[in-house]
Amino acid sequence: MKSAVVEVNQVEKVYGKRNENHSRVLKGITLSVKEGEFVGIMGPSGSGKTTLLNVISTLDQATSGTVEIAGTDIVNMKGNALSDFRAQKLGFIFQDFNLLENLSIYENIALPLSLQGVSSKEIAGKVQEVAIKLGIEAILEKYPTAVSGGQKQRTAAARALVHNPAIILADEPTGALDSKNAKSLLEAMHDLHENHHVSIMMVTHDVFSASYCERILFIQDGLLYKEIHRNGSREAFYQDILNVLGKMSSSKEAI
Repeated sequence: MKSAVVEVNQVEKVYGKRNENHSRVLKGITLSVKEGEFVGIMGPSGSGKTTLLNVISTLDQATSGTVEIAGTDIVNMKGNALSDFRAQKLGFIFQDFNLLENLSIYENIALPLSLQGVSSKEIAGKVQEVAIKLGIEAILEKYPTAVSGGQKQRTAAARALVHNPAIILADEPTGALDSKNAKSLLEAMHDLHENHHVSIMMVTHDVFSASYCERILFIQDGLLYKEIHRNGSREAFYQDILNVLGKMSSSKEAI
C-alpha cells in the first residue's frame, strides 16, 4: 500500500489581525496525497484552493491544523529550516514559468541543485536525465527567449523535478499556454506520474487540464465539497468533472 506524501488535517486559515474583521478562508480541510498520485484541486474563485496550495507549499502558514509532507510537520517550521525543507522536498511549476532569462535552459534546470552545493558532475547527470524525461534535451544550451512557451514550461517542470522532491506543486501550469502546448505539458506531467511515479498536486480551473489527473478534490467556501476518481477514459472523467462543477454552481446560486 502506498504511503501518504502529503497529509493535511483540519487546516484552517484566517486572515486579519486582532480587533479587525477576520476572513476565514480555509475552514478545517483534511486531505491526503499518496506517493505517485496526480491530484487536482478545483473550485470557484475565492473558494480557498490557491490558499490551500500556498499552505501546503510553505508559502503561507496555516492558522491551525497540521500539514505533513514526507512525514515532517511543516506548520511550525521557520527560518532556515523551512527554506531548506522547501528547497529539498518541494518542486514548483508556476503559470508564468519563473525562468531566469540570463541563464541557459540547462542552468535554469540546474539551479536547485547548484543552490544545494551539488557537484557539477552530479548536476550534469541529473539535468540530462530529467531533460530526456521531458523531451527538452535538444534545447539545453538555448536561453528562455529563444524557446517556445511550451518548452519554457517543460523547463520549469524539469527544474521542479531535478532534485527529486517529495511532491511537485503546480499552480495553473497551463494558464499561459496555447492549447497545443498545454496538451503537450499535461501529457508530460501524466507520463511523470504514470511511468516515473512522481507525486503531483495541481490547482487548476481548466476542466481539460483536470481530466489528466487521477483524482480531483473540489473546494468551495473553504471546505472540501467533493472528491472524484478517474475510473475510465479521460473523456468520461472530463464529463464527470463538468457535472460536479455544474452542481457546485447550482448550489451556490441557490444560497
